[in-house]
Amino acid sequence: MSYEVNLTYSPEMQLAIATGSIQLDVVCPTVQGSSMTTAPELPSLFRADSLAEQAYRAIREGIATGLFSAGERVTERGLAARLNVSATPVREALRRLEQEGLIERVSARQLRVVDHSSGTLRELLLAGAVLRALEARFATHKITEAALRRMAAIVEAQSSEQGIDIPERLRIAREFDMEIERAADNPTLRSMILSLSIIGQERRAQYAESLLLHPEVGRRRIQGHHDILAAFRQRDPDLVEQVFRRHATAGVELLLDDLD
Repeated sequence: MSYEVNLTYSPEMQLAIATGSIQLDVVCPTVQGSSMTTAPELPSLFRADSLAEQAYRAIREGIATGLFSAGERVTERGLAARLNVSATPVREALRRLEQEGLIERVSARQLRVVDHSSGTLRELLLAGAVLRALEARFATHKITEAALRRMAAIVEAQSSEQGIDIPERLRIAREFDMEIERAADNPTLRSMILSLSIIGQERRAQYAESLLLHPEVGRRRIQGHHDILAAFRQRDPDLVEQVFRRHATAGVELLLDDLD
């Protein structure tokens, strides 16, 4: 027995799926008299309990990457249509984005993307860098030796990145940060940090590409990870916070400034 279902997604929906902002789960039916447990030809279904979170990530990423331009007006109904979901999860997502200062309400039914000045954007990202340094401080006495060994392996991999593509470079760097986040284990602080992380993957990929053209800058970034790791091994919270803050602040400036 075979099934055939054709779904057509909007361009925005395809972008959300491609960037990982929307995750799809496959639900496979049970066919009587058959031991088949998978049916790759069937369409994927959304998990109802995570639609608001997925809508939030998709819209937030759209703002960060410029899909929604600064000052652009949006509506719950319009966004729901673009994401192929109902208005309810979009309403919840927009409420969160309002709280984060990324969306502002201009009327009962219309909202718009906040137009942050370049100065305000820098200030927000620098505030995030300070909070990340505080998170590293909290991780100092919690992080395990096994985690430090994994971080050392990551730094080693970063030192020999020839032939590694941009997405893999970003993934490796992200793994280093995630070890610290997991060790700190402070969901409230992490939520505050995420609310200030308003630069999307596209801009970060451009930043990584720029580092390839400026190897001396790339070497300084890797050395920063070496310094952070050494501070953790000393189990000195003051030193960890100081070193991490210096590294994260420099990263913000590089991310925002044109290296050329």
